[in-house]
Amino acid sequence: MARIDGILHTLGEVARVRTLAAHGVDERMLRLALAAGDLVRVRHGWVASRSADRDQLRAVEVGARLGCVSALSRWGVWAGVGRDLHLQVPRTAARLRRAASHEHPPATSAAAGVWHPAVHERRRRGRDIRLSDHPADSAGRPALRSDPFARPADGLRIHWTHEPAPAAVLDWIVSPQVALACAIRCLDDEHAAAAIDSALRERVLTRAQVDEVVGDAPSHAARLVDAFTGRPESGVESLFVRRIAALGLRVESQVDLAGFGRYDGLIEECVLFEVDGRGYHSGSAEFFADRDRTLVGQAFGLPVIRPSARHVLEDWAAVEAAVVRVVDDARIVRRHRGHHSLA
Repeated sequence: MARIDGILHTLGEVARVRTLAAHGVDERMLRLALAAGDLVRVRHGWVASRSADRDQLRAVEVGARLGCVSALSRWGVWAGVGRDLHLQVPRTAARLRRAASHEHPPATSAAAGVWHPAVHERRRRGRDIRLSDHPADSAGRPALRSDPFARPADGLRIHWTHEPAPAAVLDWIVSPQVALACAIRCLDDEHAAAAIDSALRERVLTRAQVDEVVGDAPSHAARLVDAFTGRPESGVESLFVRRIAALGLRVESQVDLAGFGRYDGLIEECVLFEVDGRGYHSGSAEFFADRDRTLVGQAFGLPVIRPSARHVLEDWAAVEAAVVRVVDDARIVRRHRGHHSLA
């Protein structure tokens, strides 16, 4: 069964039977794997490994793909802060398929979120896929209420979209272009801009592909692309940079300080900032590297402000007040010492 497991792993743990057949899995191999419990039949014509997660299974059960921000997160792209389950269905669909038949009981899973297999292991390190908070039914599956097309259930968002090249994408998830196109319509502007930044930084899409997606979107989407696009290294950093710029302060994103270290950015040429985009340190080496950068900044007479992800997302008023005060104080000190710029 190792061969089927390996093939399914390269396909993202869920696939159509015909897709497996195209990879050399015949009916006998499939029957043996199902009988051994190595695979589960999600619905007619679909199987999954035991590593498939509940959002994947739910999408397949109802005849949909993961879409919008639920898809973006599988590439490690910023997906906002919501926990809704976003599903994509063809524009020709009249309604969602019923979740399960009598022949195939609903599949369940306690597995961790599955990354898109194209994402390199290095980019996954220290990161988890955030699964939805879509309400569960008595069987432990995310529940769908009567007719989601007429009235989407709480925690569920349905997107009718066209996948231009369905043969080029995995069976259970839309392409990153389609996902981003949905997300910039679904998210508010600052989170949509952060998603664009993230798609570029994670190298999921090229700048030309992003420009094409934005160009095909409603005209107001053009404002999502600005001087910061593609520079911030985390979604939270994207929010921080643009919020500070909106205060009328000059912000430079991603700066090198005289060869002594790279910082998330510089405000008004007098205050460095480092945004803890993931809310934790991966280890002692990163912890001490952060402290090294703080010491270097102080040695250059540049205070370093270090808001956490929680501060940016949940207590922005405190962050704004701190930044304004530190910048005001730093300006006074630099004027007093006759320092006008880093040059």
